[in-house]
Amino acid sequence: MTFLSLRLAAAACVLSLAVPALAQQPAANSGPPNALQGFARNRDEPIRINSDTLEVKDKEKQATFSGKVVVVQGDTTLHCPQLVVYYDGDVAAGVQGGAPSDSSKIRKLEALGGVVVQTKDQTATGDMGVFEMKTNTVTLTGKPVVLTQGPNVVRGQKLVVDLTTGVSKFEGGRVDMLLTPGSMKQPGAPGQPAQPSR
Repeated sequence: MTFLSLRLAAAACVLSLAVPALAQQPAANSGPPNALQGFARNRDEPIRINSDTLEVKDKEKQATFSGKVVVVQGDTTLHCPQLVVYYDGDVAAGVQGGAPSDSSKIRKLEALGGVVVQTKDQTATGDMGVFEMKTNTVTLTGKPVVLTQGPNVVRGQKLVVDLTTGVSKFEGGRVDMLLTPGSMKQPGAPGQPAQPSR
């Protein structure tokens, strides 16, 4: 294997190290329901990344996927023009026998240029998404950040999701929410009100 092909293989493994690390524990469904919690639900699923280009800068400790970036894990899909992965260690040394090792640790992921995260029935959009590995959080910012689930819509300036606890919180300004009566019914007997989970 040549050095260049090793670097490209290593860079492809960078994200496979990253997204499972986003969810160390199962997330509870707290706060506004949102597609970002899909990464926690799908943490054991394989990850597929597609982009037009990939650039690895070992000295800067970053790998950049550019051009129609699509990241798929389970039922969660992320779309953005550019995804920057910041890591510690040597990404090429982080691959042993074709598999990633602990030599390369992901610190942060930045999805730039307009972000769309989708699950089966939810969509989250914003201008920028930051995945922080140390705090196991995702922060989506935008003007506005928009969450949709069916006819229900929530808008705000900044959404912070703790993937460990599953708590979602809007910050940085007013929040606008539109809820359609009957649209949030849980499975159960027809005509019965949904019971809160404990």
